[in-house]
This record gives sequence, structure tokens and C-alpha cells, in this order.
Amino acid sequence: MMRKLFAVLPFIFLLHSIGIDAQSFKRKTEKLIEKSKEALYQRDWNAAISYMKKAVDSAPDNHLVYLEKAALYYGAGNINEMIPALQLAFSLSNSWPAKYHDYYFVLGKELFDKGKYEVAENPLKIYAEKGYNKEFVQLTEVILKSIDFALAELKEKSGINYDIRTIKSNNIFRSVYFPFFTLYPSEFLYFTGQRTAQLEEGIYRAQLKGDQFERVEEVPVINTSDNEGAAAISADGRVMVFTSCNRRGGLGSCDLYISFSEDGKWQTPENLGANINSSAWESQPFLSSDGRLLIFSSNRKGGYGKRDLYYSRKIDGVWTKAENLGGDINTFADEISPFLSLANDTIYFSSNGRVGMGGFDLYIAPWGVGNGMVENLGYPINTYSDEISYHQKFDGSRYWSREVAGDEKYPPSNIFYFNEQDKKSDDVRLVYGYVIDAKSKKPLKAQVQIYDLEKDTLVHETFSDRVSGLYKIVIPRKSDYSFYVEEQGYLFESKQISTKSEERQQQLDFQLNKLDKGQSIPLNNIYFEFDSYELNAKSKNEIHKVANFLKQNPSMKIEIAGYTDQQGSDAYNLKLSEQRALAVYEALVKVGVSKNQISSKGYGEKAQPDGRYAKTVRINII
Repeated sequence: MMRKLFAVLPFIFLLHSIGIDAQSFKRKTEKLIEKSKEALYQRDWNAAISYMKKAVDSAPDNHLVYLEKAALYYGAGNINEMIPALQLAFSLSNSWPAKYHDYYFVLGKELFDKGKYEVAENPLKIYAEKGYNKEFVQLTEVILKSIDFALAELKEKSGINYDIRTIKSNNIFRSVYFPFFTLYPSEFLYFTGQRTAQLEEGIYRAQLKGDQFERVEEVPVINTSDNEGAAAISADGRVMVFTSCNRRGGLGSCDLYISFSEDGKWQTPENLGANINSSAWESQPFLSSDGRLLIFSSNRKGGYGKRDLYYSRKIDGVWTKAENLGGDINTFADEISPFLSLANDTIYFSSNGRVGMGGFDLYIAPWGVGNGMVENLGYPINTYSDEISYHQKFDGSRYWSREVAGDEKYPPSNIFYFNEQDKKSDDVRLVYGYVIDAKSKKPLKAQVQIYDLEKDTLVHETFSDRVSGLYKIVIPRKSDYSFYVEEQGYLFESKQISTKSEERQQQLDFQLNKLDKGQSIPLNNIYFEFDSYELNAKSKNEIHKVANFLKQNPSMKIEIAGYTDQQGSDAYNLKLSEQRALAVYEALVKVGVSKNQISSKGYGEKAQPDGRYAKTVRINII
């Protein structure tokens, strides 16, 4: 999944920049090393290794011969033998000629990546004093601080039993990563997987029973014969953004694509276009719970490091031009696999350019560009292995991917999970319900919009399912919300809901009436001050909804009907209801509704169609 940094060190540096110093070896040893290098140039690996073994046997106490052996094994692609050779050289002498100094970094970095913190420290301290490669020196400073951090974490948390589990997938997949759980049509786990004995990636879906996969299936339409992976799924399971490389019509090596689910089937993906993709690498996306914020990783030019995090917002159906998340999040190295909490207030991501346990660690920061407050998630979630692709379920349990310890060039990965919950998830609410035809009771595919009344902002927009009529929405914070449900040919319906109770799930159903004369609906999001006909500012969205509805149906005529409760005299209540109906009438005219389409009338304390007496306003189609 992730290669360690030393594994991509320039081959030319390790092999060709270090020549043989004849004064450092006996003539026999020098000739054996020359033959080993010549054999390596001829791609005769076995001969090269055989000559080097003889060279070591001829000078077993010379640390320089082990440095030559390390260079050879790197050239031969045998990393497992390279580091022991450097360790032997260091044990014989820690004072190496200047031309070998970068090997201090190679040795220390690899030992650190294997969690051997104490023995990694000495060669890295020497490199911090003598090194000249700017990138290696910079990373050495981070690693030395990381060693202190890691040892402190292990000391503080030693003896604590953490119930960290892993999804059992080895009999099906070589690697699994990028877990994403959805709430629709039921709880599904989407993930990227490599089948056993393969490196090609694909996007899969499954359900979990404990730590076991159930009903694993490859996602159709999305997957091709090429690599697809790192998919982000909206919480309602309706939108997927994923990575695909070298597709016809793409903009770069790997691009981000989007697909929508209709009637439970994923539709043909579309490239997200030049506002998101570039000629470089774009991958590992995250899609916010409301589907209107996209965060991803890219190695495009102009960033802070190798791979940076970028973001884009969906405004009026169009993704804005991607922007860099800035230097508080991005470093000189790699930032990848972002995840935003369901409350939309916290970002998680992986980085190998910060103080941590080793390799890629998971970090947390308040969401917002320029926040400057990044923290390591610490042990036991982070270890010396690579940890990436963090995800939280609705219940607060946490999932992430970790490389399995081993000596492979591309180590396999498993998905781990931790049932300890993030307390912030307690504020997140799930609202669900059904949208049906009021008369036939048949399910409807209708647009569902939710506004936060306290912030006066649109927080989510989705559709009910055409087959079942079901919608599911994650509400990010405790507040009061207005819901609007619209479908062509039907009278829209609005309702108000509060998520300030302790209930984490609430059901809110809608029955839409067709646009026929005599139909009537309450305007549940029209608000008046007590004993007043002055419209509250929170009524603005409802006024605009009614206005847009009338503009889309220019031949329709409606009556704004005002009502009051039973407090006060009949005459007073009648007048107040007339004033409230007129206030709504005037507000609609002010935003462009034709006077020919609307009229107003007060009904006082007369009971409404549902039998209630309330200080509200209704729409009556006339």
C-alpha cells in the first residue's frame, strides 16, 4: 500500500555515487567488490551477491565492505539484506567517510519504520550533524522528535488492554482499506480491496457480522479492468466519488470520478472535471455527510509538499475550483486519506511529515482552513506501521487501515476497528422517513432539503428513494431544522423538527398531495412573535419556498389562510389572523410573486383540517 521512504531513494545515489576507495581495502577485497558491481551492471544478481559474500569473508572486520554490501543489495532489490549490512557496519564503526553519510539516514529511518526506536536514534543523531541532503535533514529532525513521542506513548499506555479488532478478510483479499459505512438502504461497508495474490484494486461492498464479511460483492458499473479504489460514499449511500487511473478522457494519471445511485443501482461515472482534477495525481477523496464538500489528496504543483490535501465545495450544483488546505495541515511530505466527522467539525488525515509513531500516522484537527491545531491520535491507533483511511460510523466506533508488518515491498493491509466511541458523535442525529402520495400511498422520489434555523443555512439536500420512498439524513448538530419536500406535480410540504433531545434517531414522514383545487397544507416554518403579526426572520426560507413554488406553477392560485389559537376574544383573534395572512401575502409580493396568484384571509380561532387550533398559516389551492 505505502512504500517506505528509503525504498524510493535514487538508485543512482546508492550505487553509483559511492565508488571504491582502494586504500580502504586489501587488493583481494577490492577486486571482489569490482566484480560484484560489474555483475550487477550485467543484471547477473546471483554472481554479484556471490562476489560480495566473498569480499565480506575476506575483510569481516572492515565496516566499509558492509556499506558496499548494503549498496549492492539495494541494487539487487533485496531490502531485507540491506539494513542488516548497515547495522553491521555501524556496529564496527559509527564514523563513516563523508561519501557514506546518507547511509546514516537510511539506517535510522528504516529502524524507526520498524519500531526499533532506541537503536534508530544514534545514526539519526549523527546524520543530523553531518547530513547535507536537505530533505533527509528535515525528515531526520521530525523522526528524532517522533522517537521521543513514541517512547513516551508506549510508556504511558503500557499495560492497558485495548480491544482493537480486525475484520477477517485474508481468505478473500490480500489487502483491504478505505472503509466507508453508509446508512442506506441499510448499513453497508464499502471498501477498496486487492484480491488474494493480486495487486489490482477494486471497489467492493459488504455487510459485517462481528468481524466477518458477509455477502461481499464487487460494485458493478464502477469497476473496470483497470484499477479503481479509494472510494468515498455519502452517508445516505447515494453519491460515490472514487479514484480511477488512466481512463480514457481523463485529465491526469489518476482522476476523481463521481457516480450517483438510482433505484439502488450505480450510474455511469463522470469525471469531476478541471475544477477538481489536473494533469497530476488526484486520489483518496472524502465526501461530507451532506454531499456538498469534497476533500482529496493531490501531488499537483504549487503545494507545500509531495502530496497535499485540497478541498472544493458544491455551490448551485457546481464544484468550485479546488483550493489547498494550507500549511497548518500540509507539510513538506505527504498528507493523504482525509475524513471529516459526521458533525462536520473535525478533520482526520494521514501524514508522514509530522511527529508520530512511524510511517503514516493518523492526525486530528478542528475543521477549517488555517486552524493550526493538529494532534496525533497516538497509540494504540497509531503504531510504527502505516495507518491511513480513518472512518467513524454513526454509532461513533472507529475504523482505519493498517499495514500488516512484514518485509514485502508492498505490504498487505487490514481494516482495524475500535469500539471506543468519540464523544462528539453523541451530538450527531439521524433523521429518516418516507415520502408517499397522500392518496395512493405509493412511494415518491422527491427532493428533500434541510435548513438549520439557528444558522439560517442549507445543511443537506437529498432525494427519497423511488422504490421505497425512504430517505436518511445525518444531522451534524443539535438545533432546530426546517424540512422541505418537493416533487413535480405535487404541493410541497414543510415541517419543523428539533434535534435537541437525547434521541439519536427520529422519524419524519411526508404525504404529498397532488396539485388539485381544494388541497391545503400548513406552512409549518412560518413564525410570528408572540401575540404579533410580525414575521420572524426564521420565516425567510418558507417565504422563498412558497414564492418559487408559485413561480414554477404560474397558473395556480392560492389563498393564504391565517389562524390563531383559542386565547383572546373572537374579534381579536379574527383580526390577528387576518393580519398574519396579510403579512405573508405582502412578503410573497415583495419577493416577486404576482398579486394575481395570491389572496389572503383570516379565519380566527377556527379549527384547521387536522382538528387543531394553532397560530399558523396555511396554503389553500383555489
